[in-house]
Amino acid sequence: MILPKQGIYEGDVELIEWLVPDRSQVSVGMPLYLLGTDKVEVEVEADEAGWVIQVEQDGYSGPIGTTVGYIVTDEADLA
Repeated sequence: MILPKQGIYEGDVELIEWLVPDRSQVSVGMPLYLLGTDKVEVEVEADEAGWVIQVEQDGYSGPIGTTVGYIVTDEADLA
């Protein structure tokens, strides 16, 4: 999971808040985290089913394209 580009915005974006706990199971379309710029807040949804592994914490701010977490499809990968 990366911090996605929002329209023409090119600056840093913020992972405002995770909406699911670390290592929780998610399905396609489920909201994962709240992303913010200086003008907008949006929910970022899962594009695949699996288990969330968070890399960055709430409040993290960084450039578009930064990896903030992963979705693993095999529960064994949580270990």
